[in-house]
Amino acid sequence: MPNFLKSNGFNTFIPEIKGYLYGSAADSYENWIGQVHNAIDELKGQYRTINLAGISMGATLALAVTTQRTDISSIALLSPVLRYDGWSVPWYRFLLDIAYNLGVRSWEYSEREPFGIKNPDLRRRVRDKFKAHELSEVGAPLITARHLHEAKGLMSYVSKNLDSITSRLLIMQSVEDDTCSIWSAEEILSRTKSDLRRTIWLGNSYHIITIDNEREIVLNEVLRFFTRAAGGNIGLDNYYTDMSPKAIRTRA
Repeated sequence: MPNFLKSNGFNTFIPEIKGYLYGSAADSYENWIGQVHNAIDELKGQYRTINLAGISMGATLALAVTTQRTDISSIALLSPVLRYDGWSVPWYRFLLDIAYNLGVRSWEYSEREPFGIKNPDLRRRVRDKFKAHELSEVGAPLITARHLHEAKGLMSYVSKNLDSITSRLLIMQSVEDDTCSIWSAEEILSRTKSDLRRTIWLGNSYHIITIDNEREIVLNEVLRFFTRAAGGNIGLDNYYTDMSPKAIRTRA
């Protein structure tokens, strides 16, 4: 996504959030939000518009930041998560929260198939990397108890503050998402106060839509959304090379 946007005229910046990224000791979600604020404050004087984009918990973090700012032009939310309720989430997921609250916090959650990917070839590649305990296209093979706990806190915070968001929203969500159901997207769509809320439902991907079967649709829709936010336009002729099933809904 960053390289694609950059190749189409946008300046992009990926903040390295300490305590959020794999390999760093987990920190509070409030500090995650604060670090993104700091990154935006350092850059905003150089640009006329500021847009945020994130996938999965990154989308949720973008929402959290936007609840506390009024200078974000648009947000692209890709598979945003307000609760883990997808079809591949194990039934015992709630027990992990209970264990954490009881002080059992040394465990790590292992990612499991399908790893948020419907494409079988890409899923096989991710599986091989995870077996070798390597980072993959979908992230890390393990998530610490503290990271999951803070993610839950972040989701709770965002859920309580959705009505303070007024930035333009693009939500892209697979109807087959294995990590979170369409409930999260519907909740964001119904409760935010944005003048423009555009939702695109995808029909041939799972959770990690930026690399799955409909990645070209995702990339091009984000580009078009941000281009229009900046006052530009992209023609629709020959727009898609992948005509997978999708549904588009716009609320204004």
